[in-house]
Amino acid sequence: MLYIFLIPVIGLVVAFLINKIFPRAQFRGYDVFPFFFIAACNLITIHMKEPSFFPYGFLIYFILVIIVSLHDAIRNKNISLGKTIRKLWDYLAACSFCWYVGLLIMMFLLN
Repeated sequence: MLYIFLIPVIGLVVAFLINKIFPRAQFRGYDVFPFFFIAACNLITIHMKEPSFFPYGFLIYFILVIIVSLHDAIRNKNISLGKTIRKLWDYLAACSFCWYVGLLIMMFLLN
C-alpha cells in the first residue's frame, strides 16, 4: 500500500531532477508522470482486487489515439506532427493524474 503513494512521489522527484538537469530541453519534467501514475493505478487496482487491466487499457487506448492522430497528421500535411504529439502527451499526463486521483478516491470509499 505504501508504494501506491511512493511511486507518484518518486515521479515528482524525477520530474524535478529532469527540469534541473535539462532546463532548456523541449520536454518537461512532468512528461514522465504517466509512467509513474499508470504504475500506481495498477497497484491500486490490485489492492482493490479489481481487474488490473484498467490502467493499461487506458494506456493502450491512448496509444491508439496517437496512432490515429499520427496517421491523420501524415495524410494531411498541414498539421504539425510535433505539436500533435506534444498535445496528446500533455493530455495523457493530465488524464493519468486524474485517473490516479479517481482510483484513490474509489479505494478510500470502498475500503
